[in-house]
Amino acid sequence: MSDNILRCSIKAVGGWGQNYTNWQELSELLTTGATAENTASSPKPEIIPANERRRAPLPVKLAVESSWQATQSAGLDPKDLACVFVSGLGDTQLTDYMCKVLATENMQLSPTKFHNSVHNAAAGYWTISTGCMKAANSVAGFNESVSLAILEAVTQCVQEQAPVQITFYDAPSSEILKPLLKNDQSFSASLIIEPVLESNQTDSNLLEMQVVSQATEWPELDLETHLDTSYKQNPSARILAVLNMLTKDSADTVLLPLSAETSLQLTLHNPKLVN
Repeated sequence: MSDNILRCSIKAVGGWGQNYTNWQELSELLTTGATAENTASSPKPEIIPANERRRAPLPVKLAVESSWQATQSAGLDPKDLACVFVSGLGDTQLTDYMCKVLATENMQLSPTKFHNSVHNAAAGYWTISTGCMKAANSVAGFNESVSLAILEAVTQCVQEQAPVQITFYDAPSSEILKPLLKNDQSFSASLIIEPVLESNQTDSNLLEMQVVSQATEWPELDLETHLDTSYKQNPSARILAVLNMLTKDSADTVLLPLSAETSLQLTLHNPKLVN
């Protein structure tokens, strides 16, 4: 076995997006294409205090909702989990707002909106709401965001021998930016990964990761229409390439683009739909 292979296991999943409000509904979409009734434009994560929740922007709500679902499903206290948050687009609505205001004569930004515009806003809301004092990283890599976040989180999980939460989230792009960032759908998903013994090959959802010197494109997936649109337009929805492996009956391998000349090779052994 190559020395550069890192191993962890996927313990739990959470999610929220178009036509699903949790991992159970998302897994149904992946396996049968059945959609759930979800007419809400935004989740309402109860872990954020009501006053703060009203001021929280959509990307923050997406991230916190799926994070809370995953930690509860895993039966872990979020304050004990290091976390990696990743958004490929950031908050384009607030970026648009700030550019417009700064182009006026008064240039007076809303302090709340400016506060929410930073890329680690979701990590901030999450750690404050849960009392988490562990490491909280915020990653951005546009279309390679998912690969970079997985590389960061799995490396940290193995190095520290401790579970890690990974949250992927992106909201629809602002209208003025859609010619450049064509994304019409909200998507969020969170994974809880945990370390495994080097010799243990029997864990459910045993994930092996290695960086390979090979260029690749994002894999083609056979998805329900809305999920397919998200997968192709929403940078964070590229995690569906991994979540889809959880629905298989046997080991599966995917290559995810990491850079112009490298890829992330992920193999999932003993797949089992997590709670």
